[in-house]
Amino acid sequence: MKQVGKAELFTLIQPVFSLNLLNEKMQGEKPDEFYHDYAILNVDHPECSLDYLRFVFVELPKFKPRNIMEKKMAVLWLRFLTEINEDTVEAPQELLENAEISKALGIVEKSAMNESQLYEYEMFWDEVNRAQVLKESNYNRGREEGREEERERARKEKLDSARSLKENGVPTDIIAKSLGLTAEEIAVL
Repeated sequence: MKQVGKAELFTLIQPVFSLNLLNEKMQGEKPDEFYHDYAILNVDHPECSLDYLRFVFVELPKFKPRNIMEKKMAVLWLRFLTEINEDTVEAPQELLENAEISKALGIVEKSAMNESQLYEYEMFWDEVNRAQVLKESNYNRGREEGREEERERARKEKLDSARSLKENGVPTDIIAKSLGLTAEEIAVL
């Protein structure tokens, strides 16, 4: 699925996960671990990895819930995996009430779209992303303009103070030292 379009920021790309649910145990894996998260490494430079592409394996026979909440989540996810399919019109309320599962339901709904619907959906989110980038850009530009106006206002106040001090006979070197101005700036007042 396309994540960003032309001229969009590369930093907007989200990681891609391959989730693999296994109904048997993997050979060579630790006997008490059921969750395995793999990243792709460069063989010649193991410090370099593709952090945005991951493979997750869950060994279902090894999963042993430790508390009521884990048991409830396991049941909800198993319901999600077994009850939600292409014929699902409305998801059960228990699934919708869980934030993670509700998000997964949104992804399933998106994957069921035809090409035209998916194009419209992506255009909508492209527009939302563009609006967000524009908003952030305008916000940053406005902040910088505000800072520049504040610097200009502070400089004007310094010059007004210097002018007043100069009119009252305060020596230029004292004015310069007190206000952080140069003798040349004070001389032209």
